[in-house]
Order: sequence, then structure tokens, then C-alpha cells
Amino acid sequence: MEVQIISKKLIKPSIPTSSHLRNMSLSLMDIRLPPKTVPFIFYYPAHGNCHPDTVEHDERLKRLEKSLSEILTLYYPLAGRYVEEKLSIDCNDEGVEYAEALVNGKLSQILQGQFEIKDLNRFVPDHNQVEESATSPQVAVQINIFNCGGIAIGLLTSHRTMDGFTFSSFTNGWAKACKIGNINEVIVPNFEAGILFPPRDTPVVKLPSLSKTTSQVVAKRFVLDTNAIPKLKAEVTSSRDGGDHTHKTSTIEIAIALIWRAQINAARARYGFLRHSLLSVTINLRGKTFKKVPENCFGNIYTVGTARFKADETKMGLSGFVDQVRDAIRNTIAEFGKQKEDEDGFFSKLIMKPCIERAEEVRKVEGDAHGFSSLRNLPFYEVDFGWGKPVWDGNHSVLGNSNLLDMPRDSISKVMHGASKSFLVSIPVA
Repeated sequence: MEVQIISKKLIKPSIPTSSHLRNMSLSLMDIRLPPKTVPFIFYYPAHGNCHPDTVEHDERLKRLEKSLSEILTLYYPLAGRYVEEKLSIDCNDEGVEYAEALVNGKLSQILQGQFEIKDLNRFVPDHNQVEESATSPQVAVQINIFNCGGIAIGLLTSHRTMDGFTFSSFTNGWAKACKIGNINEVIVPNFEAGILFPPRDTPVVKLPSLSKTTSQVVAKRFVLDTNAIPKLKAEVTSSRDGGDHTHKTSTIEIAIALIWRAQINAARARYGFLRHSLLSVTINLRGKTFKKVPENCFGNIYTVGTARFKADETKMGLSGFVDQVRDAIRNTIAEFGKQKEDEDGFFSKLIMKPCIERAEEVRKVEGDAHGFSSLRNLPFYEVDFGWGKPVWDGNHSVLGNSNLLDMPRDSISKVMHGASKSFLVSIPVA
């Protein structure tokens, strides 16, 4: 499926950013992250008469571009550039990279699974750019137009600038501005994370890569039928000692535990013995800390909970993995919520704790490390630019031993899994 770029430009805010807003300091949670970029794609079927070479199609593209310029007046740091020596974003209105591309194929080919995951990267601008540079835009957009009139909107964003929650707010805000023709109903983001969580003097340890392997990394998509989820939950409940029914196992806990167990089994098949395994799962901290963090706070307001599988745990069943996942999440949230004041830089040390632990464990322990992020509670499937909600969306480029759980509240749950190429044939899905 050929993808041809037909235009490329920089989109600036429709109103220049005021001089007193020129600098946005990053928070401690932002600067702990490596300079990675994150791709994401929204897929929309043809709408009405909006086929290529029609007036309606041209109008749709104009609205997309115009509304992006307007939403950048609210999300003005995204039109700026990162200044490393100041640990801040220079909100200089340099602009967001914006490209349009023609796709020689039909969207139905994608939706019917006629693709390799790696091929979807072509719908994202600069898809070979894994790390951002000093001149990189905070956001790059590529509008992909299929022969049938369907559209794939691909974005490449700086993870150092925003997490999944902020990205979801931005894309929904852009979509609403496009749909209604103005930004009057868009929630204005809060840019005080750098004040709430300043870098301080706490030594910064960046989150290390989860994978030690230098072998080729590929991504595969696995689908979990929702009819299987209740059965798995029942299996977990019945296998607990004494038939404990006090804890209601969540779908996220089941999905993470299932894939983690499969990864451990795959490693055993490859090496011939059980290996130590470290699990990291991202946790949104908005509303979960002793500090009052606004729900609309811009940036990376999250931490990671960790769980460990020891090589001598030869009899751990699915319920054991579920308990490990649940405890990792609950204990982390409890730790962030119990402190009432930030005495002696407590919060800064707590933010750095999983970074330090993970760095040490990845460096010292002979085993495997896996990371999980979930999109289940983020409204990506609500991103409606005026021609309906996306029929599919997600991050299709997973690096290292990392997993993205894309679980819309409909008939299926989709799991993106990145692993070493040699693992793929070994990974069971049940």
C-alpha cells in the first residue's frame, strides 16, 4: 500500500502566544522521561460524499487545518520547541508539522487485517524518528487520504511533553473545534505541572529502556474476545484460596496478567528455564495524590507500579499473576495518597523511586522486563471531527518488551504486543 506525501507545512496558532506565556517549565515527571516520540493513528471511514476530488472532501481538509491552528491557541506549548538547558518549552509559535498524503488503497484493507503492523507506521509523520531532537516539533500530523475517501489521521508526539491523558484531551479538543467551528466549548488545559512538581534538587534518573535485547523488534496484534473475559474472571475467583469473592477482578488486571504470564512462558520456551520477570504498569496520578492536581493538568502526570515474578515461582497460576498486578497498582496509589505534605521532598523522591528501582533491576538481574499501558479509560474512540467516531485507533509502534492495551468498551478488546522476533511463535494467548 503506497503512501505519497503531497504537501507539508507548519501550522502555527491562529493567535500569537502572549509574551508572558513564552516559557513553560517542565515538571519532575516530564524530565525523568527519555526523549522518545509516540505515534498514534485514528481511522475514519468515508463520510457522505467526501471522496477525493470532491468539494466536500476539500472542505473537510480545510476544517482540519483551520481547527488545528485554533486549538493551538489553547495548547500553545505544542507549537513550541524544547530547550534542554532550561528544562522548558519555548512557546515560540514555531508550529506543528502538518502533512497530507495519498494512500493507494482502501481503508477496508486495514480494517480487515490485510496488513503488517509495521506497514501502518507509514501513516505517521517521520515514523523512523524514534528520539526527538532539539529542533523537533512537539507534535507532527499526517492526514492520510485513501482511494475510498476514508482518512487516517496519524500523529507523532513528544512523550516528554505529554502523557496519554493529555494527548487524549488535545485530540478531543481539536476534534470538537473542527466539528463545531470554534474553541468556545473546549476545556482549557492547565500548565502548572512545573510549579506543582518542580525538579528540585532530587537526582533525576530517567526511566530506562525495558529491553536489553538488540535483536529486531516487531509488533503483533492479538484480539481477546470479550466472551472469554468473564470466564477468565471466574477462573481467577474460583482458584483463590477459600474461594475469596471479596475482590472484583477488573478486565485490565486480567489482560495484563494473561499477557505477562504468556511472556514468561515464552521466555522459558526460549531459554529452557524460568527467568526473573519485572512488570511495570503505568498509573494516572490525577486525583490520586495528596497534592491537588487539576484534572486538566497538562504534562506527564503518571507513575509506574511494579511487580515481580521470581524464577522459583513454578506453580503460580493466573490468579497469582492477577494479584501481583492488582497489588502493584493499589500499593503505588496508596503510597502517593498517604502523605499530606511534601516534607523533605517526599514527592520528588517517590516519583524517582520506580525509576531508580527499575534502572537497578534492569542492570543487575538476569531476566526480562515488560511494560504495560492501558487506553481503556481514555476517550480516544470519542474523537469526532464532524464525520463520526473512529472505527479504530491506537499506537501501532511498540518498542522493546512493551505492551499497549487498547480496550474500547465494545465487542472486542485489542492488545498490541511488542516482543523480540524470536518470541512471537512461542507466545500463547490463553
